Amino acid sequence: MLAVPSCSDTWDEHYKADDASTSATKSLWDLISENPNLSRFKEIAEKASYYRDETHPQQDYTFKDMLDGSLLVTLWAPENDAFTDAEYQQWLTLAETRGYTVQQQLMGNSIALWRQVATGGGVDTLTMLNGKKLIFDKNQFTMNSIALNQKNVAATNGTLHTLKTVLPFQYNLYEYLKDGENAAGKGLSRFHNYLVSQDTTYFSESSSIEGTPDINGNPTYVDSVYFTTNMMLHQSHRFPTNTNTDQYLTYDESFGDNIQGEDSAFIMLLPTDAAWQKAYDKLKGLYNYANIYLDKDQVNTSGTKASSLQFIPIDKSSLNADSLLEKNLNMDLVSPLCFNLNVQPNAGGQKGRWKMEDFMAEKGASAEYFLNTFGDTLRSDDNWDKSTLLDGVQVEVSNGIGIITDEWKFPHKFYKPDVIVEVGYRSLFNTSEKVGTAYNVGFSNSTAKAWVDSTGRVSHDNFYYIYPPTATGNPKIEFSLVGTDGENSESEVMSGKYDIGVVMVPNYYMISTDSILYTFGVNGNAAVVDGDTIPLKHKIQGILSYCDNKGTKDATVTSELMDYSGEKVDTLWLFTDFQFPYSYKNLRKTYPSIQLTTKTSSTERKNGYSNDFCIDRIILRSKED
Repeated sequence: MLAVPSCSDTWDEHYKADDASTSATKSLWDLISENPNLSRFKEIAEKASYYRDETHPQQDYTFKDMLDGSLLVTLWAPENDAFTDAEYQQWLTLAETRGYTVQQQLMGNSIALWRQVATGGGVDTLTMLNGKKLIFDKNQFTMNSIALNQKNVAATNGTLHTLKTVLPFQYNLYEYLKDGENAAGKGLSRFHNYLVSQDTTYFSESSSIEGTPDINGNPTYVDSVYFTTNMMLHQSHRFPTNTNTDQYLTYDESFGDNIQGEDSAFIMLLPTDAAWQKAYDKLKGLYNYANIYLDKDQVNTSGTKASSLQFIPIDKSSLNADSLLEKNLNMDLVSPLCFNLNVQPNAGGQKGRWKMEDFMAEKGASAEYFLNTFGDTLRSDDNWDKSTLLDGVQVEVSNGIGIITDEWKFPHKFYKPDVIVEVGYRSLFNTSEKVGTAYNVGFSNSTAKAWVDSTGRVSHDNFYYIYPPTATGNPKIEFSLVGTDGENSESEVMSGKYDIGVVMVPNYYMISTDSILYTFGVNGNAAVVDGDTIPLKHKIQGILSYCDNKGTKDATVTSELMDYSGEKVDTLWLFTDFQFPYSYKNLRKTYPSIQLTTKTSSTERKNGYSNDFCIDRIILRSKED
């Protein structure tokens, strides 16, 4: 929408008429008033106020005033026959009750800045006052394929063209949902209500005109300017960041893109109220929040177990477990729904090659994957076909396609993904001592390649070596359980069941210098030599720490002592079907953790067991609840 200065005089001065208007003697309003075929449009314009945003009209300023001022515009005015009697009466009523709708769908859709003349040929894409992009074909004398009736009537403040048809208005995705009556008629009230709840309207003192101070000396304003922004259009898909945000307990999420942008090509899923409720009921067990969590960042910084404390809520008031569920679940239902056509890869992985009609005709079946504007990657597998997301009733909007759907069709692996902790990239938790070293794997030596291929590859060619504190001591190392791997990398533990395993790596393994890592005793680091064929074995135990809502410290549970042969890369499942009672989804500074330790005696060390060990990653395998 055109940003309007705080009074019509300032606006008119900025967009004053050009020299070409000197031959004309009448304003656009004069021309309209003298044309009996424009009497209906004239009456609507007299009643329709100009709005800065959807709730704030400019005081005492109508479209009559605009068309009678010095603002240089072009008007494509619909003649009387363009309106049925019912439509005409409806516009008059809306001018009194929903003026912003009249501005957006009729008046602002018929006016563009500057003088636009249908001569000289060419085709122009014009931005109208309501922000829409319409096609002015000066060869065919059409506006958005509608023939001009009268054309190029010069006025002192612009140019008048008349049409036998009202220029069709088309919502963009944002407008389609923001219009409450439209959304209700399509069964999308729940989506509408959520979108509206993310609006922030603020007063702009610098853009407003100050009047006489009140009796207490406080300023008053004869013309107040307000601006409305919507958090869902935030350019960051997840915010705030970790900088200077100690007061925030949870995140906010947006689409990560501007769904009211007229230059974009979006595909957006629009779940009906029934679909929303069904998904809400299905997922709410994963968003079971505690009333208090341990601030793990504080614990980690101090290096000692701190007392538990309650976070300061995002609104600095009460944000309890129920409100956290409501906020985060609804947020996670909405944020993945939008897809930008221009970043969808074709079968060869190339982006920006799709036409909307081709993509929708096959429902993106040949796209390598779907990438939504939030940043999630969605791939088909044996149990789920990504193209099913695009099932539903298609609605054409000015910036793409909306798909009204009766089912939120994201799969289990998306809404409750595995939590993969790449320990080489994960900060240690609750330790002030260095207890290990990350190693990268190299492959230039052919013998080493064959050995690694037979032993098993490690994820991202990276693993972590944990050495003991003394020659006979057993090391302990603790990791925070926050996802660091995968295409949905921001994965946190949710309330529900997981299998928890650690991927062990043989103590014989590659390092970047192409020698085989052979560890024994304290910080052992000798290359493998002939005769070193017996792998070092390990006894591993895990201690899991998690919130139990007690308010003093995290609860812990200890796994069985598990034996690892040391022969190949392998997963030890320390816990199966472990039920996390409370969710960490979208929470900052708090997470479960797991401590790993060896349990080897001196006798066992003489029999091939080592008190150091190597790990690749930690896996929390999501289970259907």
